[in-house]
Amino acid sequence: MFTGKPHPPSRDWFGLDVFESGVRFRRTGARVYLLEEVPSTNDFLLGRGPAAQGRLCHWKEWGWQASDLMSINPVGLLERGTVVVARRQTAGKGRQGRSWMDCGGLNLSVVIPDHIAARQKGFSVWLGLMVVLALREEFSLDARLKWPNDILVGKRKLGGILLENPGRPGGGVVAGLGMNISTRPELFPPQLQGTATSLLAETGHAIKRGILAGVLVRRVEDEFNRFAAEGWLPWQASLSALDCLLGREVRIRSGVRIHQGRSLGIGPEGALILDEGADQPHILHAGEVHLLGEEDPAR
Repeated sequence: MFTGKPHPPSRDWFGLDVFESGVRFRRTGARVYLLEEVPSTNDFLLGRGPAAQGRLCHWKEWGWQASDLMSINPVGLLERGTVVVARRQTAGKGRQGRSWMDCGGLNLSVVIPDHIAARQKGFSVWLGLMVVLALREEFSLDARLKWPNDILVGKRKLGGILLENPGRPGGGVVAGLGMNISTRPELFPPQLQGTATSLLAETGHAIKRGILAGVLVRRVEDEFNRFAAEGWLPWQASLSALDCLLGREVRIRSGVRIHQGRSLGIGPEGALILDEGADQPHILHAGEVHLLGEEDPAR
């Protein structure tokens, strides 16, 4: 758990030597910003906020090369192959204006290629599914998706995704991921006790940030073109099997409206299908979800 004390600079707190992002990713002129501390990795990638101490890393033929520790200005230019990772995030953001409390895990933001598929409703749901599938296949973790893009193990939250579209022509979008890695259950802050979990708590193993980041970036990079070409169909079965809201009673705040009913699953456009007792189910493309009858693992 992060104790609030500043970390001394370290050349390999991330694990750059084990960050295997994939060949296609590296061919785009990949850049990795390894920052000691930022308010928000999404903001830094979008060109907002203060400069940060860190190292800028490039792929050179057969390996990553990192600069010396220096002051780096926020990025702003959304080029494919750009990743920002922070050792500590002081003002992380979640969906619906919530904050994300950094407990010493992976704070990562990445540029998603400029394509209409990345700008459509439901894309963040697909990103959440990619994270779930990668965790299950690579780390044998019983991760599941809580619509739209929270990552749960059992009833506890492991991580979440925030997608931001700056609306710049030819610019792409930014996906931010916060995931708990090495926090023991008893060391989570009091407000997260019983509702948060970590990879260490679930697997018994400490996993380097670089390994986890490589697995997740590679999965999205490898699958994105297929999603752009074929849409939801190849993943619909996985989505249904790993939807932790399916058949559950939920309350959803969507804008100023409150919806309550039984979840019938996630449709082919990433929308939640809700049975509110009317003749036709209600289709929701966004909202804040609470499971009825139990503590909700949101933060």
